[in-house]
Amino acid sequence: MKLLGRFGRAEDGNMAILFAVALSISAVVSAFAVDAASLYNMRRVMQSNVDLAALAAARDPANATEIARAALAEAGLIEPDAPASAGSKSGARLSVMPGHYEADPDLPVAQRFVAGQAPLNAVQVRLERPGELYFAKSWSPTPTLGASAIARITPQVSFSIGSRLAKFQGGLVNGVLNGLLGTNVSLSLVDYKSLLDARIDAFAFLDALAQQLHISAGTYDDVLAAQADRGDIAAALAQTLDGSAQLVAQKLANGLAESDAVNVGRLFDLGDLGRLDINSGGQNLFTSFSALQMLVASASASDGSHQINLKLAANVPGLAGLSLKLAVGEPPQTGSWFAVGPRGTVVRTAQVRLALTAHLLGGGVLGNAGVNLPLYLELAHSEAMVSGASCPTPSSPRGTANIAVRPGVARLILGEVDANSFGAFASPPSIGEAQLINALLLKVTGSANVEIAQTTPQTLSFSSADIEAGRLKSVHTQTIVSSLIGSLLGDLHLKVRALGLGLASPAIIAQAIEGLISPLAPMLDLTIETLLQTLGLSLGEADVQVYGVRCIEPVLVG
Repeated sequence: MKLLGRFGRAEDGNMAILFAVALSISAVVSAFAVDAASLYNMRRVMQSNVDLAALAAARDPANATEIARAALAEAGLIEPDAPASAGSKSGARLSVMPGHYEADPDLPVAQRFVAGQAPLNAVQVRLERPGELYFAKSWSPTPTLGASAIARITPQVSFSIGSRLAKFQGGLVNGVLNGLLGTNVSLSLVDYKSLLDARIDAFAFLDALAQQLHISAGTYDDVLAAQADRGDIAAALAQTLDGSAQLVAQKLANGLAESDAVNVGRLFDLGDLGRLDINSGGQNLFTSFSALQMLVASASASDGSHQINLKLAANVPGLAGLSLKLAVGEPPQTGSWFAVGPRGTVVRTAQVRLALTAHLLGGGVLGNAGVNLPLYLELAHSEAMVSGASCPTPSSPRGTANIAVRPGVARLILGEVDANSFGAFASPPSIGEAQLINALLLKVTGSANVEIAQTTPQTLSFSSADIEAGRLKSVHTQTIVSSLIGSLLGDLHLKVRALGLGLASPAIIAQAIEGLISPLAPMLDLTIETLLQTLGLSLGEADVQVYGVRCIEPVLVG
């Protein structure tokens, strides 16, 4: 007892005992800390590799499972032969779900990704696997670590509207383009064909245009914000072309030196790609346009101030001649002819106003009085919007795109349009009754109105093969008529005032006028059609072409 008491009162070695106890506690805490740090590091490594696997898989959602498995197997997180969405020998479980991600801020985050929903533009990757304990495995169950990631890729679609440039008729093309461009350069049909077939890359063209405008630094958005006269545009075209097309473009550039300025942004909308530095866009990516398309678009990019007055020869019996007046207005502020962008990107054509007067030779029933047939045509802008797209894949190397198109409304009126309101696109023009005959003893007025209308967008689907072939697709209003002039004349209302003796009755005079102008309907239809095709437009129709789909780097979302 004395020995125990003396031991209890002894103070020698207290620090050693306290140190031993503290060391034991420290060892236990250190063991937990090492295991916790190890689990944290494993979790971080898992998350990093799952992020990379999701980014890789998002490039090709259709083959996402194979791509994600390969990426995680290379990182050593699963066995190479581990089945998808099932347990492996190491206890890892992998789930890969392609689907659609909608970046809508109004949607809750958890509802933005929908697995399996088309169009596929995102991939969700989830990985679970047992953690690894070093000290606590003898008394603690092995924890399960998990990591998940959603990666989304945004297809960029390059497309245009109003690109039907296939028919040219004699001097009509020269007259129209010279009037819009403000020059007197005369080109042959062979010249126009060479420009039509020549392809330019949007970035190469903008690089050349930047040189013409002396913009040595900045981004493509800076070029789009600039003003360029049509001579600069033609010169930039010449710089990007070769052969006969280059000679034609240079000829135009020389004749357009003093032309009006055009807002370059009226021609292109590059979307996010506009942030690229000048000379960094590359070439032959997917924005390949017809040189003639670019020229016509630049000629049409005005506010109605460029108007054309043409006298056309008409080799038709009974027709003395045709006079034509044309005005082209700019597209709305949110639209261009050519665009590159994701879903929701819009392109628009401009409004067109056309006043066409046919001068006819009257017969004996009309007292040999000449007959004028004044027609007013208004073609409102058409618009097209990217409604969906998929990225290029080995099986679909050019990608796919869906374009929702709303054709423009066409309205044809028999009547006299007021010259002062003809080019004022902010308001409808003033149109009065048509003075068909205004002779001393015979006066005939008339009116008629026909309209082609379509309000519901129609969807065009472009496959990889369609894009590769440069296939042009069209939609038209469901109420399109085979003969617009013929339909107009079917609504013809005439007022006849015969003031002289010896003239036939008003009914016979009206019948004679109708018989005189009805055979001219096909010819007038063809004239209007050819004119609008020169501008890349069509009656009640919209023509769309997709040049390519490019997918920028995928990003993590959710």
